[in-house]
Amino acid sequence: MPSRSARSREIDCAAVLVLAGEVIRFCLALWVGGTLLLLLAAPVLFARIASRDAAGAIFGEILRRFEAVKQVLSLLLVLAVFFQLERTRGFAGQSIVCGVAIFVAIATNVYLAMVVRPRMNYVRNKVGSFDTASADDPWRKRFDALHRRSTRVLTLGWIAAAVGLVFGP
Repeated sequence: MPSRSARSREIDCAAVLVLAGEVIRFCLALWVGGTLLLLLAAPVLFARIASRDAAGAIFGEILRRFEAVKQVLSLLLVLAVFFQLERTRGFAGQSIVCGVAIFVAIATNVYLAMVVRPRMNYVRNKVGSFDTASADDPWRKRFDALHRRSTRVLTLGWIAAAVGLVFGP
């Protein structure tokens, strides 16, 4: 029979495992809901604000702030998954799907923050004003291509987070 201290450590580990699962669910739910809100708000914002420059500045700031939130969520997800792995000693079954989905979601966020957004900011500065730039301006075309990539990567991260939420703990 295990000693009293061994039993209490086992209970503590079980509580940590439950807490890690709750943290994972919370982070993924916030990720999915926040991204959905962004995807729904962007077209409305750009349709209602006459100036593309003003709409872009407002939405860009919203994206920047949500990206910071996703960085914190990414850290919490990594810590929670490590706690789970420490207790369970590996992935199995649905947790494999969840683990891969979390990895993809975090990777998309890192790629957006470290590669795509800085390039978009550089190109946006080269365009000057979107209100006056012609549709065939080479910098505007480059921005449009980066914007499409950004949207696809954001959507991939959203889908990955949703998969992780469905198959998670």
